[in-house]
Amino acid sequence: METLGSIIFTLFLIAGLASLFFSLPGTLFILIEAVIYGLLTGFAGITVKLLFLLAILYLAGELLEYILVIVGARKFGASRKAAGGAILGGTLGAILGIFAGGIGVIPGTFLGIFLGAFLVEIVAGRNLSQSFKAGTGSLFGRVSAIVLKVIIALIMLFLIIPRLLK
Repeated sequence: METLGSIIFTLFLIAGLASLFFSLPGTLFILIEAVIYGLLTGFAGITVKLLFLLAILYLAGELLEYILVIVGARKFGASRKAAGGAILGGTLGAILGIFAGGIGVIPGTFLGIFLGAFLVEIVAGRNLSQSFKAGTGSLFGRVSAIVLKVIIALIMLFLIIPRLLK
């Protein structure tokens, strides 16, 4: 029964990793799953120290996600306001994407990021080419953030899974 529990828990961890590709908080899911497993096992394999490390990884990923969108936008010439527009647009796009059948979260997020930066630059009086570059840079930053969060999630899994196999 314990082996079955570990297998099910591992599948949920992998689902947490996969959720990152749908703009869902996969690293948060992994952290919560680790906390639950720790509570259920009396923190035998998943220690409080490990949970603290996982929490730091989660928070770093969330912070770096926003930073990378801003850096991507700025590298392509976007203003600070456009970088903020990209973050706001991505958030609104993800929320509106939920109402488009769930799978709409991904295109909603990416479209929102692009349009957020693009429209802020247009309103600020920049030309179409500059505005397009700002939107593209924001998208590049978002893709970079996804790659980073997948790496962080993999690190989290490599820290957790060996403890399940003991």
